[in-house]
Amino acid sequence: MEAKLQAFLDGVFAPYGDFPARADVTGELLGNLMEKFADAKTAGMSDDDAYTTTIASFGDVDEIMEQIPHQKVAAETPYEPKPGAKLNASALKQADLSDSNLVGANLNSSELVGVSFAGANLTEASLKSSALKQANFAGANLTDAKFVSSDLQGVCFDGADLTRTKLRGSALKGTTYVGAKLVETEFNGSDVTELSFDNQTLLGVKFDSASLKKTSFRGATLRSVSFHHSAVKHAIFDGATMDKVTYAVLNSAKATLNGVTVL
Repeated sequence: MEAKLQAFLDGVFAPYGDFPARADVTGELLGNLMEKFADAKTAGMSDDDAYTTTIASFGDVDEIMEQIPHQKVAAETPYEPKPGAKLNASALKQADLSDSNLVGANLNSSELVGVSFAGANLTEASLKSSALKQANFAGANLTDAKFVSSDLQGVCFDGADLTRTKLRGSALKGTTYVGAKLVETEFNGSDVTELSFDNQTLLGVKFDSASLKKTSFRGATLRSVSFHHSAVKHAIFDGATMDKVTYAVLNSAKATLNGVTVL
């Protein structure tokens, strides 16, 4: 588990290169994450649940770096991959990969800040522990793609197909999902604070152990949506439509269900 948490830290700090205090900073943070993981295990969680809960507790790396002298890694020349290329551990900052065929691509632990994947086919692609802040996935096919433990802050998923996409244990501050297909999408253990799913249709989506403060589902349709171990009372469901099971779960967890329609 220590190696897995170290890989997560390597991913979120990738945009900052090898700044002088990096080893000290990541070492201290790794110790903190290991303690949180141990606490979660003591509380009876499985390894997977303890890991996603631990990662969800990680703050904004930009706020951490504001206190530390550093320089961000300079942008490199855009790179155009061959269809289906394996690009794990690559540095492709600011590249334009729009409409690329990246089916099954391995982009784990990659530096992909600001990259455009608009309209690309990333079916079954793996982007675990990658730095993807401000990347653009508008209209992309992300069916069965994996973003576990990745920095996805400010990412655009508008119009993307997120069927069975795993966004577990990731930083999702500022992400957008306008017109996205949300079917069996997993947000388990991720920070979805203040995100908007207004007027969206969510089918079998999972928000287990997710941070939901001020997350908005106004006017949304929710069917078989899971909120296990999440503080739903801080989310907004005004005017939403949902099936009886989802309603019962939210109601028992003391969510505010103003104007909700039960199917």
